[in-house]
Amino acid sequence: MNFPAAAKIAAAVKAAPRLVLATHAEPDGDAVASVLAFAHTLRSLGGDATPWPLEAVPRRYAFLPGFDELTSTAPPVWRDGDVVVALDSADVTRLPEPVAAFGRDGGVVINIDHHASNPGFGAVNWVEPAAPAAAAQVWVVLRELTAELPDAAALCLYVGLVTDTGNFTYTNTNAWAFDMAADLVARGVSPADVEGELYRRYPAAYMNLLGAALAGMKRRNGIVYVTVTREALARAGAKVENTEGIVDYTRRVDGSRVGILFREEEGGVRISFRAAEEIDVSGLALARGGGGHAAAAGCFVEGSMAEVQEAVLAEVEEWLRRQ
Repeated sequence: MNFPAAAKIAAAVKAAPRLVLATHAEPDGDAVASVLAFAHTLRSLGGDATPWPLEAVPRRYAFLPGFDELTSTAPPVWRDGDVVVALDSADVTRLPEPVAAFGRDGGVVINIDHHASNPGFGAVNWVEPAAPAAAAQVWVVLRELTAELPDAAALCLYVGLVTDTGNFTYTNTNAWAFDMAADLVARGVSPADVEGELYRRYPAAYMNLLGAALAGMKRRNGIVYVTVTREALARAGAKVENTEGIVDYTRRVDGSRVGILFREEEGGVRISFRAAEEIDVSGLALARGGGGHAAAAGCFVEGSMAEVQEAVLAEVEEWLRRQ
């Protein structure tokens, strides 16, 4: 694979005195893994790579080397010459505000992302919707820097890939994904060990919340949806991070065309859309200020749960009639 943008980014990375690595709010496996893989590799080459601290990082990724640094350190103090690498963030507003402000104030931001909705907000941009994960783009960039990826980086990259492709089952799985997987396995990554960490060990709070959400699952004209209120989180002893993956069950129901998770937050509802067939749900999120992929997208809508659900369900019903 030949990507001129990757070579350009590698050159910018080499020239930077320090890289500050940032990703989107409520990071998923791809985001967490991309940041860590970048940090491990740059440090192995003697570079200065500092992750911006993340909030609400799912503990299921705690087995990744360097995970604790993402949650236990304070934000870095900006230095002259700093360069930000924004990873897996479809829009600058999804980055931590100090990082977004850095870019608005003229700081150099390298934008590496695979969301088609990304407007190219960086000084240097590589927006690649064909990439199966942002980690796949990071894999290409890091191999421009060195042929010898650290073991920790290889593990992180594999985790980013499998979580964003649904263990190679989502529609974004392509030859790139398998080429990358083969390379990482050849470097010593064990798919069985990763599967054991990711999919065989769930906290009790997650299982409690999942059970409650599935018990309340509803269907409506090709839509399958679940609701998670703040009260439900409290009853399950769960945190926001424990909602990751629940929406994927909605597209497994026979007859589902679009799956939706409605999650109550302060001032509104966080919505996750999933396509259960070959349709593009990203426009549903974009219309409400969100974004994402064809098969998985999301947004935030102000209002009460009842108001938001009725408005969005009616909108999706009408949208499905036109498909």
